[in-house]
Amino acid sequence: MRKHIATLAGLALALAFVVLFFHGRPETKPLDQVADRVGLKADDLVAMAPRISSQTGATMGTSRRLVYLMACSGATTGATLEAQAKLAAGIAEKQRMTPREAARTVLSAMPATGGADALRDC
Repeated sequence: MRKHIATLAGLALALAFVVLFFHGRPETKPLDQVADRVGLKADDLVAMAPRISSQTGATMGTSRRLVYLMACSGATTGATLEAQAKLAAGIAEKQRMTPREAARTVLSAMPATGGADALRDC
């Protein structure tokens, strides 16, 4: 009987962790909504990632995340987004930073962006 109770308790604990994991995750904004912040379409953002990856040596995942973060910040315009994301990808690769840290570094260097605060909602 004790084995059954322990098994049920273990399953309940595992279920609680799963529920907390999915419930506690921060919401991400849809790509269409993020693209509107910089005056582009979602397809434009998707097309940037391979170009940035091939030019900087960053992985596709890093490039996608940087494009998303830079667009989500709203601090760049559609015309400068790719250049800023390339700069951040280069920093991420050379200094072994996470995409968020690299995006913060680039945004902090831009005077009118609000720096790292621009990524608060992303």
